Amino acid sequence: MSRRLAIHLLTGLALACFYAASYNALLQQRDDAAQSGRSSSGIWNLPPVALLAIAGEFKGLMADYLTLEAGAQLGTELVRKPEGGFLVVKKQYNWSSIHRLLVASQTLDPSFAQTYIVTQGWLPWEPANMVAETQEFLKISAKSRPWDWQPTHFMGFNAYYFLKKPGEAGKFFLEAFKAPNAPQFLSILGARLAQKGGETGAAIVLMKSMLIDKPESDPGYADIVDRLHALEGVQVIEQAVLHYEKTYGRKPSSLEELTSSGILASLPSNPYNVPYCMDSVGIIYFDNPNCRSGKES
Repeated sequence: MSRRLAIHLLTGLALACFYAASYNALLQQRDDAAQSGRSSSGIWNLPPVALLAIAGEFKGLMADYLTLEAGAQLGTELVRKPEGGFLVVKKQYNWSSIHRLLVASQTLDPSFAQTYIVTQGWLPWEPANMVAETQEFLKISAKSRPWDWQPTHFMGFNAYYFLKKPGEAGKFFLEAFKAPNAPQFLSILGARLAQKGGETGAAIVLMKSMLIDKPESDPGYADIVDRLHALEGVQVIEQAVLHYEKTYGRKPSSLEELTSSGILASLPSNPYNVPYCMDSVGIIYFDNPNCRSGKES
């Protein structure tokens, strides 16, 4: 046996022993923490550089363990009743501890999908209310997994549902649509929300960027073009409304006032074959079902 091979074998054996000892220590720490009601996440407060150095070549395995550890602290547990049988009891969550475990897991392996899935499933919701932390977490996942549309899609959902920012949500959905094999609905929903949030110009730019590398034979190409033309029509009307307000000191009560005043010769054509309409706060719609029945104008 050569000296180099012997050194490699001894090094591998040492690393295996180190990992086995560390893993057993982690399990013991978790058991002790469970008995005392404390979190087992103290070691994971280390700086990222130190954490990576300790993990060595076992970063992926330790990231997996940490995500499992975070998951083990969630959900419910069975407690034996004095009179016999078991009772399902909801655990008392230490959200900051769970968050640190998940951050440590992501530090060790930023591309590990299960970590961001667990994070999204728990942290932005009641009672954790860690929406900002979740968004930052998902941002790292999206950067580390450019082939995966889900992290950015989750960011869009959080922006819309929790933060009440439809324009920001629309941008996230449009960005998610750029990932390979992203579902078609992201482009439609993204453009719709971006326009609703007063981001019509941004939605147009993003949709144009989607068409750059997309062949016309692509099944979704025509849908994006229609959505783009509809948004361009909305932008023309929005600019006309601003002109009208500047000229007359008030918003128009209907889109017909834009043409009767001469600011627009005619309303833009809508590829969806329904008239544009404006609601009571001045938002322009190109696909509102109420437009067809004349309920909004």
